[in-house]
Amino acid sequence: MKKKDKIVISSSTKNLHLVREFIEKKGESLNIEPNTLNQILVSVDEACTNIIKHNYKYDENNEIEVETDTKDKKFIITLFYKGEEFDPTKKNNPDMKEYFAKFKVGGLGIPLMKKSMDSIEFNHTQPDLNSLTLIKVI
Repeated sequence: MKKKDKIVISSSTKNLHLVREFIEKKGESLNIEPNTLNQILVSVDEACTNIIKHNYKYDENNEIEVETDTKDKKFIITLFYKGEEFDPTKKNNPDMKEYFAKFKVGGLGIPLMKKSMDSIEFNHTQPDLNSLTLIKVI
């Protein structure tokens, strides 16, 4: 049985490069095509940024565990973190015409993740453990 690879970072945007390097190295070892790997990197970066900003409110005393796995020609990245339940898969995409007409900034991370990944799964376990799984067919 193969071991899942993982990295744990403190919840600071200063540590996002560590996650990107970890995912990039794993993706390259799986011979994932560069465009596809870039979509995965952007999605994981967005997910981590959302956790740091919205869930942890930039409190660096928290952690995000990033775990990778492969199964049935799928590259699976799961983020484990503590906090309140927020399921991004249930968030509706914004109306893009309205979004640009009002010169809005931000709020496109979840739609970007949904478009870039083949599947996104969220799980909340009481009292406060969350997992967000991003899946890409490779």
